[in-house]
Amino acid sequence: MKFSSMYRVPDEDDNGCVDLSSYLLVNSVGFYAFEAFYKMSHRKGGRKDFYLVYNSSGPMTVRSKGQDYILQPGSVFLYHPHEEQYFGHYEEQKFHCYWVHFTGRGVAELLQNANLFEERIFYIGIHLEVANLFENMMNEVRDKKAGFELASASLLSYLCSMISRLIHQRTDMYSDKNRKEIYESIKYIHEHYAKDIYVKNLADIAHLSTDRYTTLFKRITDTTPLQYLNRFRLQKACDLMKHTRLNIQQISSLVGFEDQLYFSRMFKKTYNMSPSEYLASFN
Repeated sequence: MKFSSMYRVPDEDDNGCVDLSSYLLVNSVGFYAFEAFYKMSHRKGGRKDFYLVYNSSGPMTVRSKGQDYILQPGSVFLYHPHEEQYFGHYEEQKFHCYWVHFTGRGVAELLQNANLFEERIFYIGIHLEVANLFENMMNEVRDKKAGFELASASLLSYLCSMISRLIHQRTDMYSDKNRKEIYESIKYIHEHYAKDIYVKNLADIAHLSTDRYTTLFKRITDTTPLQYLNRFRLQKACDLMKHTRLNIQQISSLVGFEDQLYFSRMFKKTYNMSPSEYLASFN
């Protein structure tokens, strides 16, 4: 795992800090580039400060308000203070994400003005300008030149406005109602992945035609409904292989694959190893 972390104040206990002496303060900022097969971060009690992450490359799994989501590159997610934080990746693919922890008496106002306060997950697409803002914040906090706190806070404020603008540009493509119904269908996948699920079933949940549903789903998640379903099932299969003694046939059936050969092909295509090879790594 490659990473770089810049701190305004020491954070040895990884618990963050609250500082209301200024309108906005960047506590720490950096990036992670994961290369390991399985890496999840879990802070059950969250942190004292806010946490914003931009996933610039590779898929990530994120828990938000009790639900797990597979986020594609170009996604942003936000945790408020003391919210459970659970994020990382299951797939043997490199991914890169930028992050920033921040505090201040004006954080809630800033997020509300940017329409980022209520929701936790957003999709904005891949933008070099967004990555550059994180890099510039890292430089300010690392160098600590005169006025670095104001400069890093200004960069964070501009980052929030840019994210808000990019979200607005994308939401012009579909209504809030449609977006909510797409998320309802994703929730259905998470709760019923072990059953037979067809794209038409999901489109019916969203009250859309199959073609329209597939188009909107891909715009929001950057993947097709079937790809999302299979990836979620494989993720659950990895959990079972790691934490149970079930055999591969039992696992493939439990996560919704009727054909074990198809399950094995999909697993190897996704993880570059067979299910038996993966299972053997935990025995």
